[in-house]
Amino acid sequence: MAGLIPQAFIDELLERSDIVEVIQRRVSLKKAGREFAACCPFHGEKTPSFYVSPQKQFYHCFGCGAHGTAISFLMEYENLSFPEAIEQLADQAGLEVPRETDGDDRREAHAPLYDALNAAAQWYVQQLRQTPKAVEYLKNRGIDGATARDYQIGWAPPSGLIETLKPRFTPQQLVDAGLAARRDDGGIRERFRSRIMFPIRDRRGRITGFGGRLIEDGEPKYLNSPESEVFHKGQTIYGLFEARKAGTRLDDIVVVEGYMDVVGLARAGFRRAVACMGTALTRAHLDSLFRQVSRITLCFDGDAAGRRAAWRSLAEALPAIQGLREVRVLFLPEGDDPDSLVLRDGLADWEERLAGALPLSETLVRLQRDEHPTDTAEGRTRFAHAAMKLVATTRDPLFRDQLVERIGQETGLSPERLEQVLAEQPTPLGRAADTGPDRDLPATSQENRGGANGETPPALWGALLARVLQHPELDWNQPEFRQLVELPGVAATTLRDLLAALEENPDRHTAGLLERFREQRHFQRLMALAHQELEDGEEAVTRQTALDCARQLLRQHYRSRIRELTRPGSELGTEQRAELARLTEQLQRFDAPR
Repeated sequence: MAGLIPQAFIDELLERSDIVEVIQRRVSLKKAGREFAACCPFHGEKTPSFYVSPQKQFYHCFGCGAHGTAISFLMEYENLSFPEAIEQLADQAGLEVPRETDGDDRREAHAPLYDALNAAAQWYVQQLRQTPKAVEYLKNRGIDGATARDYQIGWAPPSGLIETLKPRFTPQQLVDAGLAARRDDGGIRERFRSRIMFPIRDRRGRITGFGGRLIEDGEPKYLNSPESEVFHKGQTIYGLFEARKAGTRLDDIVVVEGYMDVVGLARAGFRRAVACMGTALTRAHLDSLFRQVSRITLCFDGDAAGRRAAWRSLAEALPAIQGLREVRVLFLPEGDDPDSLVLRDGLADWEERLAGALPLSETLVRLQRDEHPTDTAEGRTRFAHAAMKLVATTRDPLFRDQLVERIGQETGLSPERLEQVLAEQPTPLGRAADTGPDRDLPATSQENRGGANGETPPALWGALLARVLQHPELDWNQPEFRQLVELPGVAATTLRDLLAALEENPDRHTAGLLERFREQRHFQRLMALAHQELEDGEEAVTRQTALDCARQLLRQHYRSRIRELTRPGSELGTEQRAELARLTEQLQRFDAPR
């Protein structure tokens, strides 16, 4: 098996490749000032909103939000994996792709997990062919052999997987891959038993986990792979790889509840359906889907559980609406799901139902009206307060204005009065709640455009990193930045790596910096920062703003640490007293007039 592609080669390849030339071969570009413009190849539009920057070697669509480097473009436009995109670029540049190897063929750290999952999927497929009751179950659900093959559906018998894979993989590797679980005596047992198996793939087509469904009585009916180094339910979308493979450029995507819905619709000829693996829709799901299409339809059951799911998804979707992005909501008849509907009523009826899906704004109104009927003054008041809490989470100012007007129509309140209610909401406009291990590294924020005073650490880090990414040609060798990289957290580590890359090669462009982070979980956040509009004007303003952010971050860190050291009851040793003196001196220096 081939080894890793050296980072040095990727850097050289990006230096030799012109993103304008790469895209021009596939999309007609026209000069637009310092950039090139075109109608976006990733969503339908009549007015160009897709721009390519030769200076940054970066593209961005202001309509659907698609953005990235030459490698990203080939991956999205041609449906290529990362190695395939590298091979294609290298071929155009007349280069041969080297591989890092030693005697044991060095590969990515998680390769054994992917290998084990792939081997398990192949074995499950073999077992399905030998299990008539599983085949009969799929036939009764309308799944034919071709669909089962396309989605690599298999069968997990009561036992046999561990014994089959033991010669190639250690017990710990099988546990780490989510294929086995530890017993109380320290041994391992198979996690999936007597279940129809649905492999879950990432955007490269690699199997990262499985979903399993019982076909007889028992609990739980559905079982997914546990969280692992390669499988993250909150970020995983079942069927997205297959949907992209079926159509190079999707116009829209429909999110359904489960994998049986996805494959049932595929059997009927509808291959634009995906599912979130039994978890609630998250911002990570939405961001991933909006990188593929500009229109998403969410399907929910028409019962109380479906309405609760719709409420949760509504809260996640409102902050994600920007530019030409659109979310629609389809409530299904109670007791029906997509695969049963299309099996009973046909594809044309399903498409007609989708065409009648509600816009997100109308879904908000309908759900709020169910909770707070507007036939009384009290009801309209409750409606307005509850609705404006949700409106406060939106980021697109035009969308927010439209929502305010629509809520005014429903409640009889003027937009001006509703704006006053909006101003009283605790959630800052333009910023949704951000959680996770790298929450100090925001994807984008309107606040990041300005100065540093009074900003939160996420906004300050975003403002700083955006400027380093977009202006690598500036001199970032300052004491404040060198102090900043010593702080804990993902953002500080990212800044350290950026500065190290620039020290190694001061001529790197934005795309070259970004590609060093492709395998990092926060890669998409950095991509968003790379195209964020800064409005600095002059280079001196850019550099000074970044410096102000660095000083403010250091100031906040010093104050926080001083509070820790001086909290009541603290007994400081020699080292702590020295640290306190040093921090106090540094803080005084920062606070001194300049």
